[in-house]
Amino acid sequence: MSHSIGMRRRLNFFDEVCAATDQQARPALRRPRGHFYRLTFLGAFQLIAPDGNRIEIGSKKAVALLALLATAPTGERWRSWIQERLWGSLEIPRAQAGLRRELHRLRKLTSPYGVSLLHSDFRTVRLNLVAAEADVRHNIAPNAAEFLEGLDLSGEDNFEDWLREMRCNLADCPTAVDKNRMLKDAEYEDNRLLMVMRELPAKRNFT
Repeated sequence: MSHSIGMRRRLNFFDEVCAATDQQARPALRRPRGHFYRLTFLGAFQLIAPDGNRIEIGSKKAVALLALLATAPTGERWRSWIQERLWGSLEIPRAQAGLRRELHRLRKLTSPYGVSLLHSDFRTVRLNLVAAEADVRHNIAPNAAEFLEGLDLSGEDNFEDWLREMRCNLADCPTAVDKNRMLKDAEYEDNRLLMVMRELPAKRNFT
């Protein structure tokens, strides 16, 4: 009887030690230190692989796609939202094909490292924040370099508007953003008033 009690105590002790060790190891397994991507959006864009080497991305829209994701609170955006900003000038089927092409390009560039930079399904695209760090997701110094320095997408007005507003927000210039919004609101009100006036019946003379 005493032998079985002693054996049971020893087994319980080993179970507790193993459980404690497992709990301590779990955070490291979720995000091993030094084994993730680093994205730089302030100044010249850079994507650094987990091994420390730079990954060259030749597509402006791939860079813009990463920026759209990195600036989302959860790192996730709807596919339709991305398509409106990066391929707003195209019809929906072509915009969908363009997004698939850029996702394939980024997966091909990062596949040798065995760590997914992006996750996607039929509705959303998400930056893998467990395996990626982006400078714009941290506190930004007042004298920081320009967001997406030198990048522009000719013909994509929705993206240019978003980029202009992001740069103002990061540079702490709300006045410029507010002025732009006021102009858009004024234009909308003018158009709405014009439509209302057109719908009014013609004035009749009762003499």
